[in-house]
Amino acid sequence: MMKLSLLVGLLFFQVFQCFGMDTMTMEIELGEPTFVLPQFTGPYMEREATIAPEEYEMAENLKSLLDNKNRAEVLEQLEEYYNLELSPAMVMLKAQVYFSLKMFDEAEQTYLEVLARKPQLVRAHADLGQLYLVMDDTVKARKYLAKAVALGENDAVIHGQLAYLNLTNHGAFSAISEYQQAMALEPENAQWQQGLLSALSQARMYEAANALVGEMLVKQPKNKSLWLAQAAIALEVGEKKRALLSLEMAISLGEKSSNNLKTAAKLHLQLQSYSRAYELIARNVSESDLDMKTIGEYLSWLEVVGMLDESHALLASLRSRLSEFSLTDQSNYFLHKANLARREGHPNKALDDYQKALERDPTNGDALLKMARIKAEHQQYVDAELYYSRARAIDGKEKEAMLGLSQMFIDMKDYESALVLLKNTVAKYPELTDVQENIEIISRIIKSQTSTVL
Repeated sequence: MMKLSLLVGLLFFQVFQCFGMDTMTMEIELGEPTFVLPQFTGPYMEREATIAPEEYEMAENLKSLLDNKNRAEVLEQLEEYYNLELSPAMVMLKAQVYFSLKMFDEAEQTYLEVLARKPQLVRAHADLGQLYLVMDDTVKARKYLAKAVALGENDAVIHGQLAYLNLTNHGAFSAISEYQQAMALEPENAQWQQGLLSALSQARMYEAANALVGEMLVKQPKNKSLWLAQAAIALEVGEKKRALLSLEMAISLGEKSSNNLKTAAKLHLQLQSYSRAYELIARNVSESDLDMKTIGEYLSWLEVVGMLDESHALLASLRSRLSEFSLTDQSNYFLHKANLARREGHPNKALDDYQKALERDPTNGDALLKMARIKAEHQQYVDAELYYSRARAIDGKEKEAMLGLSQMFIDMKDYESALVLLKNTVAKYPELTDVQENIEIISRIIKSQTSTVL
């Protein structure tokens, strides 16, 4: 599965602004386009070359053996001759039999000998390209399939395989025309349709992709992959309601992907259908082996939209599994319990749970910052400074810790310490342009105090 990010792509997340969740990135997991596994395609066709007159009798005999699927005997007879003694047509047949018997190295060498003698043989280029696909040499496979098409090959499978290789190795635009050609030859082939849909989506040709998936859904209304594709396209163009309807259709058809259930829950939260959002969250937690990071995201969303009872229920559902979690995950479990207690106005309970979080993981930066804020709010400044100092040493938490400590110094009216720390913060994080105004205000306060003293 790939993740067709139609950013979407699976749909990796943040807290957004509608309820503080508007900048959220969502992804929908889509299946990768596939290609037909090449196989031996039968005896050599005369349109590409002719056998020598003296080979007619042998050719009739070999044809009879091939009709009876006696390929090993065919190969045995052909190997009685040096390739130079055989016409290119017979050498081509030998290569095809090697291919059919999975003697890939021998097949490769023999095809190359054919092309050395007859470089314009379309079938040889096509077969060699498919051989390289089986050998997983996509660069050579694309080279020979492209040459076959350039020389006039018009088989849907060859166009489709070339499209797939272009899509995976050279980008969406190089694949679109080949998928279209394959579809023109085999309009009912779902593989070409899905490949073209993937190429159009990756090329951000959403109007064309949407028209194609709509046409496909008319014929395959129970194909959940198509509903997911439609949801991904709708998300990319900002049609959240349509995306959610398509996702729900996929879910009703049996979609169980954790990422897709997660995205559906997010959309329900954004569109304020909270009960369905929680239903999907609870289902995902109960049916999937989710890590605490994902569960933590769910808890954060529920806290943001004020679904505190649901947050408690979700935490309660995890209590029996707590011993199965790593210490880091246990720490985050107590972090969310503490956040809820603080939100509900129980600071002592919050402190107790934050302490439990830190006992299990002393490097839990969020717990350190929350402890620091509570201590500062209760004017326990020495303890607060200690927690802020510990948080500064945690990757990704330094900026928030420096700003929190600066605010504490301001609350203490220790403006000089606040000024020094804010200047250091801005020097390290120049994107904090708003802080510069605070620096100027504090500088004026210090200057005013100095003047008053003088």
